[in-house]
Amino acid sequence: MIRRFRLEQKGRYEKLVIAQRLSDMVDKYLNGCPAPLLIGAEQGGIGEWDDVVIYHAGEHFEHFQIKRQTTPFCDKHIDKADYIKSYTPKAGSKAAASATPVVPPDSAIDSELDKAMKSLSAWSLTPQSKQPPARAFSLILLGLEVALKGKRSDFITANHLHEFCRLCKQDGLDLAALSSRADTPTQNVYKWLTTWCGFTDWDHVRQTMRALTIHAVGSEENLEERACESLGRHFNVPRATLEKLVGYISTSTTDVNAISCHAMANHLKDARRSDAVTWTQYLMKPLAGSSWMVAGTHNLNGTTSLPVPHAATEVVGHHWTAGGNNRKLRLHATYCPPTPNTVALPSAILRLALHLKSGSHCLLLGEPLWRQGAGNELGRTLGISENDLDELPWIDNSEALSCASGRELSTILETRDESSALHRAMNNLVWEQLQARITTRLNSVSDTPLLAALEPKWRSWAAELTADAAARDSLFEQLMYPKTEGLDGKHALRIGPRTADLMETAILMLLLVCVAIGNDDGNWREIPNIGEVLSIALKNWSGASGDHSGARPVADELMAVLGPSPAPVVILAGVEGSPTSLLESGMADDFETSNSMAAERQPKLLVTRFGVLKYLRTGTLAQLQGQFKRHWDAWRDTREAAIEAYGEGH
Repeated sequence: MIRRFRLEQKGRYEKLVIAQRLSDMVDKYLNGCPAPLLIGAEQGGIGEWDDVVIYHAGEHFEHFQIKRQTTPFCDKHIDKADYIKSYTPKAGSKAAASATPVVPPDSAIDSELDKAMKSLSAWSLTPQSKQPPARAFSLILLGLEVALKGKRSDFITANHLHEFCRLCKQDGLDLAALSSRADTPTQNVYKWLTTWCGFTDWDHVRQTMRALTIHAVGSEENLEERACESLGRHFNVPRATLEKLVGYISTSTTDVNAISCHAMANHLKDARRSDAVTWTQYLMKPLAGSSWMVAGTHNLNGTTSLPVPHAATEVVGHHWTAGGNNRKLRLHATYCPPTPNTVALPSAILRLALHLKSGSHCLLLGEPLWRQGAGNELGRTLGISENDLDELPWIDNSEALSCASGRELSTILETRDESSALHRAMNNLVWEQLQARITTRLNSVSDTPLLAALEPKWRSWAAELTADAAARDSLFEQLMYPKTEGLDGKHALRIGPRTADLMETAILMLLLVCVAIGNDDGNWREIPNIGEVLSIALKNWSGASGDHSGARPVADELMAVLGPSPAPVVILAGVEGSPTSLLESGMADDFETSNSMAAERQPKLLVTRFGVLKYLRTGTLAQLQGQFKRHWDAWRDTREAAIEAYGEGH
């Protein structure tokens, strides 16, 4: 019964050693720090050293030998020859009755540790040991005081072997000096390795011991404490999580199965803390410009969800929705300017990074260049203010992560598919948010006739724009990228959660204008009897194409924003000033710089948010229509007065 109990304890100890290392791996992985990739058993192909094998980044294996030993491993002589001389067969055995000395077989006299070291020695002499992958070996013990070999008066401890291995690892070690070192533990370790364990000479010993490390990891209680400390940073009940992890190890480490950090974290996801760190990494592989790796913990959300059409949907959903902190988007690629008419993967990730939710950060390789590039592509503004890019939660980071469960994008076509999927997911999410926002605003309309006019029109628009992604994308581009600005709207960097307020206001303005003067047929494209509609959501813009003087308010440069041939109906949803004051200022500026007929450059109807949005909260349909009739009359009178005042030949 005692023997069985001790075997069970040993099994528990081995599992706890694995659990502690796996806890550390998961801790690092969830924190977005470099971590080993896989942990398994009996996969390394090196006899006694296949109990536990960890696969590190860079094709590096670490082999474990776990020994829960409190008593001496072996009390035989340190020198095997001395033991053979003193060997006496058991009374009554055939060897005892033999007239000639009998040498016992190694299998009968070797300790478990002897066998392990002999296996390491034999492997180190094979050609495979000189070839990749690199391998390291770890002997895991309770403590360094345990005896490895020898009699009570002359023995080797784990600490002696530990110090010996430490010496062998030193650069510039003089092998002759080591071999002649007048140190009893050093000479005893060498004697044990060469007489019992199959090592041939000092060079063989030194080269092999450089790869061996002795770890004293303590008792079961010590291992549990360290594992719970690592797990406690991410999981609600660390000890219960540890037991779940130990149970998972029992069923998931075999010679044909290994555990990855992602698989383990996914298994434990229901126990994760709400404030736990999550991350996504896009890594461009060095020396392979079209090859990327995508990995992360963004899909460890603790809930069961329906299958998504593309993995990029999970990335966007995680980083662009509210409800979580400590999210990290990692981009390990150098910035390069975008190619015209091509939506490359870096541009899609840049868009994702520009609109991160509060509590999120983006870690970029060469962050200053990315920040500068984003400024150039955006004209220094998202359209909200003149300093939209000043407080981006971006951090310079040169350290890439390694992950065994990442998706590889190995061709240009695959990276473009990822880019398209990201943009599609971002556009869909923005559209979903806009629909929810506008529905909320319509719920606040107090006048029933106004709501009866607005809601059916909105439902009709929403259905059409949901079904026609191209039409929706075209509307987004018109709202956020005035053609006169000359920026590439296909990259859609301005379209995201940070600019949702601008687009929401612009769509509400479109609805109100159509209800006020468009009857049943007015929509975001045109208003019957007046003409096409141009709606601009921006408060600030970067200036006309070729102007690099920085962001400035749209209201300050009306004529430059509208261009030489504006649409008949122009809605400036981001401008607070009255249309008539803008007209007067814009006409005057235009005549100061040109002899053209400025009045003919004016739209038939210019609408700003001045006095319009209030009707959603406190107005009526009749008041809205009356306001726009007065607005239309005033605008027409002002336009005609401008033509008369300045004249065609002015």
